[in-house]
Amino acid sequence: MSDDQSARGHRHVRVLAGAGTAGEPVYEVLPAKLLEHNDYEILGSPGLTYDFAAGDHLRVFDDGGFEVLRRGGNLCLRAYPTGTPPSDVGISTLTAGFERLGGVVEMPPDRRFIVITVPVAVGFPAIEDVIEGWATEHGCAWGYGNVYDEDDNPLGWWISA
Repeated sequence: MSDDQSARGHRHVRVLAGAGTAGEPVYEVLPAKLLEHNDYEILGSPGLTYDFAAGDHLRVFDDGGFEVLRRGGNLCLRAYPTGTPPSDVGISTLTAGFERLGGVVEMPPDRRFIVITVPVAVGFPAIEDVIEGWATEHGCAWGYGNVYDEDDNPLGWWISA
């Protein structure tokens, strides 16, 4: 991180994503802006961790656990190829579809997963119109990262968003 980034409060934060197969903690490192002491604005939606998206404000504890302090109004979606990762053309189609909705599509170079951040204000039907057909065509499973709790109950935060 450059001194200029540090001066603006831009950094990365480590959050607890869950437990590995042997019970060991699994962490995810995300770009974030320090707001104060342990409070951060998340700048990129997570690929592993559930319950938040880019734009949300989190309080991150020493063990990596976190509390969502304020929602930023974005949904986090994830797509996982079930076979061959999508081609450049496939990714371009997905990216264009979500850019029309004000969203952002991100992935690692090997495309083993895709993370999408999109404003909840565009509505679930518009979002699902883009992702469902694309995922079927490109052999991907998909799901929301910040819509359901660990028991698959809707979190409902978007109702007041």
